[in-house]
Amino acid sequence: MGLLTSLLFAGPLSMLYGAKSEGGIKGSVGRMKEYFTDQGLTAADLPAALIFHEAISVGFAAFTWSACYGIQPSVTIARPMAGLPGASKVAGAFDRALAFSDKKVAGMKWLKKVPVVKHATPRRLTVSLAESLVFRGSIKPITFGVKLYVSYKFVVWGKNRTRASRPACLSLALPPSES
Repeated sequence: MGLLTSLLFAGPLSMLYGAKSEGGIKGSVGRMKEYFTDQGLTAADLPAALIFHEAISVGFAAFTWSACYGIQPSVTIARPMAGLPGASKVAGAFDRALAFSDKKVAGMKWLKKVPVVKHATPRRLTVSLAESLVFRGSIKPITFGVKLYVSYKFVVWGKNRTRASRPACLSLALPPSES
């Protein structure tokens, strides 16, 4: 909602303070387009940036899931909290959710064919996935911006690399020879 709100209201509000006459979504899109073209990026660079952004996201998700599988943050955090009032109510719901997920994971025959998780404990896979989702969700405001910036730098690096590696071309517009 924040991006939509800023696109709708930033233009008209900036117009009140003497900015360009074009406001609203059209003005915001124009300003964004102008900014990216000033940086040397075009719409043709968008697919590479999106693919790289998603590759970073998948890699980070796999890393946090495997780290949570090994570290088990809920065991170290949940033990001190077990004596808190209301913990027994939460524990009952948690146990029911784990029983449900055990049935679901046991039905996934394809999971036994994946070499990385073939010998993993299904319950631990489920809990570590939940832990990694909570962790990634809590740091998403930071990681989203970082992934956008790294994707931008990757695309700029790729463009500069292809520009530098192109051989010089000879022109056919040579002066006429005197024969």
